[in-house]
Amino acid sequence: MKLNIEEKKILYAFGCRSHENTVRRLKWVTALTVDEKVKRRVLCLARKLDDGGAGEWYPCFYHHLRLEMEGYFEAKKHIRMVEKSTDWEEFYGKAV
Repeated sequence: MKLNIEEKKILYAFGCRSHENTVRRLKWVTALTVDEKVKRRVLCLARKLDDGGAGEWYPCFYHHLRLEMEGYFEAKKHIRMVEKSTDWEEFYGKAV
């Protein structure tokens, strides 16, 4: 199954190891969401996961997704730290 980064973020936030509970939760989130674009994204993801046969491989898929997203958020944190720490020219003058 191929997911884009937005779908991965949604699944990271609302998913769990149980396939049935994840699909049910995504459908509830769809019902409670006000924004039409977000509602469409969440519903498409719920339908993608609700296709037949996903229950067998879903726990392993979810575990790998969690590892991938933790690495993604860690990399974003490091990028923000590097961006913040590279503004030292103001204090020391221009580099030669």
